[in-house]
Amino acid sequence: MKKKTRPEFKPYKKRSAHKYVSEMLKDYIISGVYSAGDQLPTEMELSQSLGISRAATREGLKELESLGLITTVQGYKGGRFVKKINSDIILNGLDLLIKTQKASFDELIEARKAIECITARMAALNRSEENLEAMAKVIDLRVDSKEEFYSKTFELHEIVALASQNMVLFYIVQAIRKLIYQTYSNLTLEENDIELVMKTHYAIYNSIKKRDPEEAEKAMINDIEAYRKLYHEVIKNKLST
Repeated sequence: MKKKTRPEFKPYKKRSAHKYVSEMLKDYIISGVYSAGDQLPTEMELSQSLGISRAATREGLKELESLGLITTVQGYKGGRFVKKINSDIILNGLDLLIKTQKASFDELIEARKAIECITARMAALNRSEENLEAMAKVIDLRVDSKEEFYSKTFELHEIVALASQNMVLFYIVQAIRKLIYQTYSNLTLEENDIELVMKTHYAIYNSIKKRDPEEAEKAMINDIEAYRKLYHEVIKNKLST
């Protein structure tokens, strides 16, 4: 294996010290100088190389950790390591935005519908046989646990997004799915209309199989709106009891 060239750490000039640390390391991670699993220099090594206080260096590293780019491992072989980049970065930003701006459940549903209508249409045009096989494996939702039901339910939506052949859309769907999953804690398995969900999922699958983008979009809307209706009915009933 070819040994990586150590990056050059240039002392900062006339900038916020901790911002300089976080932006510099973020650029190195994005450009591939540091890959997933790589260990960063220690806090002391960085502060000495950059001519920045350890406090500012530590703050810059914490900012990277809050962004989901690095993680801290404790112990003898511990340190700060670059994380594998996934949809959690989008999720953390969306989650913070939704909570601070007090976005409603319906706003989240509308955003989900807009994105997933696009992925459904694109999946109908771009799907592979492997995508169809993966969808077929998760359509049967007659399961014993709430966790398995939700897992298979969301997996179909992720496979549809993957079948769109657009990885940006796939990661956005993953992030929104994780936020939507939080709302499912208000519902029991018994409250879910399993047969209805299976019907809407079969409609999504069949329209994508037929390469019909209009039908795929319509089926996706029906599926998402069915959940919106169920959620409001369950919450309304709980508030009235």
